[in-house]
Amino acid sequence: MQKLIATYRIVTPMFIGDAEQKATSLRPPSIKGALRFWWRALNWRHQLEFSANDVSLALQNLHAEEAYLFGSAAQDNSGGQGCFLLQVTEQPKYKIDKTWPQNNTGSGYLGFGLFESGNVGTGNFQPHREAIVEGSHFTLQLGFKPKTSASTIESLRETLQVWSLLGGLGSRARRGFGSICLETLDGTTVADSLDSYKQKLSDLINNFQNITDYPPYTAFGGHTRFAIIAEGQEAREVHSQAGNAYKDHRGEPSTLRGKVKLPFGLPLQGVDENRRRASPLFFHVHALKNDSFAATVLYLPADFHPDYSSDNLTDFYRPVRHFVQIEAQGN
Repeated sequence: MQKLIATYRIVTPMFIGDAEQKATSLRPPSIKGALRFWWRALNWRHQLEFSANDVSLALQNLHAEEAYLFGSAAQDNSGGQGCFLLQVTEQPKYKIDKTWPQNNTGSGYLGFGLFESGNVGTGNFQPHREAIVEGSHFTLQLGFKPKTSASTIESLRETLQVWSLLGGLGSRARRGFGSICLETLDGTTVADSLDSYKQKLSDLINNFQNITDYPPYTAFGGHTRFAIIAEGQEAREVHSQAGNAYKDHRGEPSTLRGKVKLPFGLPLQGVDENRRRASPLFFHVHALKNDSFAATVLYLPADFHPDYSSDNLTDFYRPVRHFVQIEAQGN
């Protein structure tokens, strides 16, 4: 059986748990869901080129290949298991944190809903969510079915790598909580300096610059950008710095008000409290050589929402793009 074996480090506290929000174990379905997301984000360009820029056909081909790799719903005619079995062969050590983040901090701004809120008397008390603390490791094994092609395995290898560069696992992973960093892949050690990390991100994003139209779903394209927001010796501190920078741009200190904040995501209090659309911004804290860390923001814009016009998305996304541009210039 052909295999991919990857060991990751948890870089920021990971809010992943059971039905009672208790941090218990890393479950293959959660990890597979994260890998599926990043595979989809990476593969829009390939499907668009293969389909001669026919968006409808590209989406059909994408869904078919995704079902082959990751499996599909039972009611789908193509149904069933994907081309690989994912196992967590090493679970992280379960040291639990119930105190981070705190309100009125940069990390608290990014992690609204994770910390204690409400009160018992009014019946709306919510305890602080439990997190698996940073610093421990976990190992994945992807075992492929016989006759799985080399190109298929390579696409999963790339997904494992990009997940490490920009992603995480658990609640608020898009806000830099539960950030992960690849340490070994098939026995080869992976370690980045700040410069090599920046270069990897630049090389990745440059691969998609020929896609001029916004993707129909969250995926890499010609409008994708990134910025390093902060660097330091403490992962939580650089995460908080990223949160403060975001708060200064979008929150109360800024001049942004009302509908201009729509592209940061829905619902938006006082403007649109019914529709839902995730933000195009992805925060991540990456572990570097010499025990340092970098906080990154990825701008991954796509069609926003069926109920909002897509005639001029470049203008619509301007306030979000400006945040990334400011941070890129400052670092």
